[in-house]
Amino acid sequence: MNRRNIIIVSAVIILLTILALLFIRPTYTISITFDKPNLSAKLYRIVNKNPSEVTTLSGDSKIQLQDGQYMIKTSSKSNTIKESSVEFTVEGKGREIPIKTEYSQKFITQKMTEYRDSILRALFSKYPNLQTSFILQREILLGKDINWYAATYQRAAVNRNSGDVYTVIMKKENNQWVIKTRPQIINTTYNTKDIPEEILSEAASRLSPFSANS
Repeated sequence: MNRRNIIIVSAVIILLTILALLFIRPTYTISITFDKPNLSAKLYRIVNKNPSEVTTLSGDSKIQLQDGQYMIKTSSKSNTIKESSVEFTVEGKGREIPIKTEYSQKFITQKMTEYRDSILRALFSKYPNLQTSFILQREILLGKDINWYAATYQRAAVNRNSGDVYTVIMKKENNQWVIKTRPQIINTTYNTKDIPEEILSEAASRLSPFSANS
């Protein structure tokens, strides 16, 4: 091969390399995890504020994506969760995208109806006075698996009603509802056992009379 041909071949190789760098963009591993099982989601790429569908995700997934802005819309076939969306950006490296979801109000209401008799039977058998001398103020199901129950009660008798609200917390264990705290005004990590701090915090927040999320 003469010098002229070598120069031409070299120029072609350099040109192809430049074109490859311009048009073949690298991809990065994106790990997507869901906080609940049996969820599905759609992944969109956003260009100029316009989303275009990339793929459908079923459960935890690892996918290769180029740099850019993306959105994940989550749903469940059984409508157990609220539809939600999360936006994220890929910039020159892989990353983890944890997807947090909330149960739908319809699902929680169904579960409360399903569980209520068992809950009250266990609660009133240990604290019958709650049924006869107190009024239920609020009750909620909570936790990742909807296996915690919390409720507030107030004395029914006006002359004994100081305005104090008593909270009780229960957990479903081995298909049985177990009382985790006696009815008391304040629940903290110091006066309760075996109750995660996040459950105590969520119960206090959602059972507050000022909360709209009960």
